[in-house]
Amino acid sequence: MEVLSQSQIDDLLNSLTTGTMDLEAESDDLGKRVKEYDFRSPKRFTKEQLKIVSSVYETFSRLLSSYLTSMLRLYVEVECVNIEELRYSEFSNALPDSVMTGLGEIRFTGSNEENNTILMDISKPIAFAIIERLLGGTGDGLDVDREFTEIELSLMDNIFKGAYPQMSDAWFNYFEMDVLFRKIETNSRLMQAIAADDTVVVIMLDVKMKDLQGNVSVCIPAVCLEDVLKKIDSQYMRNLKRINSAGDKERRELVMKYLQESDLEMRCVIGKAQVNLRDIVYLNVGDVIQLSKPVNSQIDLNVGQSCWFKGKMGVQHGKKAIQIKEVL
Repeated sequence: MEVLSQSQIDDLLNSLTTGTMDLEAESDDLGKRVKEYDFRSPKRFTKEQLKIVSSVYETFSRLLSSYLTSMLRLYVEVECVNIEELRYSEFSNALPDSVMTGLGEIRFTGSNEENNTILMDISKPIAFAIIERLLGGTGDGLDVDREFTEIELSLMDNIFKGAYPQMSDAWFNYFEMDVLFRKIETNSRLMQAIAADDTVVVIMLDVKMKDLQGNVSVCIPAVCLEDVLKKIDSQYMRNLKRINSAGDKERRELVMKYLQESDLEMRCVIGKAQVNLRDIVYLNVGDVIQLSKPVNSQIDLNVGQSCWFKGKMGVQHGKKAIQIKEVL
């Protein structure tokens, strides 16, 4: 179901009054599916963000379906069919004067309570069918157009108290919050919890009970939803950073494993001497080369080209060996 703006409603009424409406042209326009974009009030949410909200309320649809089915002992099918960003005045003007709307509140750490109002409106046919079923009826619905009685309001109060926690569970996979029910409003013109010019996101749920069909609409202020989505994004980045750090640790461990299995050359530098090429040519067995170090001094143990250890020459099991005395 598409919610018309106030200007669209005025144009439609003027066309009906003057008799200038061209039904064929209107049908052609609808067939094109072209939607005007108002650059004076740009959209505040991206498609990716609205996909997150849509995913949450698809889960809420299933939870609400299970809740109503168990309460009414009658299969109730709930499906999320549309999500749209618009001004609250447009949403309010689309509602009839007499409504069954539950006002709630979203609570989470660091929130601004003034902007955390949430509305859930149940269409009259579905509301009367629920009341009829709770009072022992068949749940076929009643074709009535009247105000709700105090007993009916009390019954619907219990329904809202059970439905709002389902919304908390639906958000749990993305962000932990409490969605609390506060009160019922039956007059759409007196609901002033949200300013008329404020941007809201409206989620439309289609409800089917036996042969009866209606809808449940959820209205969330954009300010509140922005806070939630920002926290979800920051939480996602923290999780991504945690995953990346875990991956870095694994890579470091893998590199160290390969390094530990690498072959390295170790050399013992007993001492150094400077000899002329002439002397080297005439060297014979028994000749002595004097080194730069005393015989009792420590020798260098090199790994590659770097000196890592200081040690002392010795013998072990009949073979020459080095005992490490100092680690550099």
